[in-house]
Amino acid sequence: MHYLTTTLTLLASISSAHPLIPRQGSSYYAVGLKYSGGGCTDQSLIYADPIYTKNGCAPLTRPAPYEPQPPITPVVSYKLTSLCSGGSVKLYSTVDCTGTAYSAPLNQCVQGNSPFVSVYVTCPI
Repeated sequence: MHYLTTTLTLLASISSAHPLIPRQGSSYYAVGLKYSGGGCTDQSLIYADPIYTKNGCAPLTRPAPYEPQPPITPVVSYKLTSLCSGGSVKLYSTVDCTGTAYSAPLNQCVQGNSPFVSVYVTCPI
């Protein structure tokens, strides 16, 4: 029984850490933490999400590899954790990056009037 408890505890800790590991492979221009609730709290963390598109609009509400399709968890708040040198990130509540743009400063929580669905990453090079 002790081994079962230890194994389950280990699996739980690994699975809770997994969403924070950025995907490997292609280079990315920004990484942000997506949250299902306001205030960027640990309890509402969805997962870390690399953005592979620069100087263009990209969907922010892609399903996680472990998330059933549908539904897609709404992104209520967002915290940018890394960014290309000299770049900027804007978040939008529309799919085509129009309307109100919310700037995402590095390591600060951003929350809009409705869930974010797209992102525009600007990188100089």
